[in-house]
Amino acid sequence: MQNFATKYVIVIILIAGAISFSVASPPVSDFSMLFDKEIDEKKHLHSHDVKFMRTRSDNFFIRNNPVSLLFGGLMYTYQRFISPQLPSECLYVHNCSNFSRDLIYRYGLVKGIFTTSDRLMRCNRISALDVHPLMIDENSGKVREETDVYK
Repeated sequence: MQNFATKYVIVIILIAGAISFSVASPPVSDFSMLFDKEIDEKKHLHSHDVKFMRTRSDNFFIRNNPVSLLFGGLMYTYQRFISPQLPSECLYVHNCSNFSRDLIYRYGLVKGIFTTSDRLMRCNRISALDVHPLMIDENSGKVREETDVYK
């Protein structure tokens, strides 16, 4: 039975690796990188810090919890491979995946997931009508929001 479970885990890891490599961005020629300003602008608009999930605890067993490692790996895979393929239309300065990572780090997995779902439901142009003008960043024209909103 243990041998079957080991094979099952290895197959899942191989499938996830194949999917992550298949969604990688196509190569761009050197000429277009030098003379095409749109690539630099898109890169600037869609840049975010890709890190693996971290924990506040110094305890070895809490840091290596399989659930947190699974969710951290899923978040890292999304930010590293899937998110750069999607158009960047986020309403907020701190994009949603980084904001979600910070919320989970600060408030824990359960409250972090619920507050992330709230943020994702508000991340559209219709909800921009309810944004207070003082929350809009002057440089980027996007909404600034901190994790303290969910205290």
